[in-house]
Amino acid sequence: MDKHQSKIIIFTCIVVSIISLLYLFYSYKTNSQNSVSSQKPSATPPMAFASQALLPTVESSDGNWKITMKEAKTKENTTYTFSVINEADSTSTDIFTQTVPTGTTMSIPDNTFSPDDKYLFLRETGAAGNQYLVLTLSGENITKDAQTLEISSLFAAKYQNYKITDVTGWGGMNLIVFNTDKVTGGQGPSFWFEVPSKAIIQLSNRFN
Repeated sequence: MDKHQSKIIIFTCIVVSIISLLYLFYSYKTNSQNSVSSQKPSATPPMAFASQALLPTVESSDGNWKITMKEAKTKENTTYTFSVINEADSTSTDIFTQTVPTGTTMSIPDNTFSPDDKYLFLRETGAAGNQYLVLTLSGENITKDAQTLEISSLFAAKYQNYKITDVTGWGGMNLIVFNTDKVTGGQGPSFWFEVPSKAIIQLSNRFN
């Protein structure tokens, strides 16, 4: 075999190799594109009709109890469930459930527990403002016919010239302290709400 034929054979081998490499590259690219296009993006799972969230807990001043709040939402309303936890044995008991329309919320004030852990109060916030519900730690009826006492409506029935602006906490074992403003404008006095008797007592000094 002469040198000329050797060069032709070598050149032919190089051309064939290049063509083979180009063919393999094109085939790989085409298969990859087909694979990607054939994979349909997975649909995002629809949100459940109801969602549930566990919100932070609030602890009693003596550390003996905690209260937690769960909320279950739908398009029309939210159901709140309140549970107390006995720190001595870690038992949890549901004590109160309330369903409110969308746009109304419930919350646990930081000072919700009475000093003797007999009562607690909750805040409900809606279009008409805040309402405050007082109930027993056990969840048993606070009166003969009702599980809760709602302070704002009881106060409004007796004092039309004032409106509650904030419930600041407990002034004693059975006494809830709250502040008011005048309906016509300006600060109003502070009051005590005495839970067992439902008495409302105006104070000489305002608690801020």
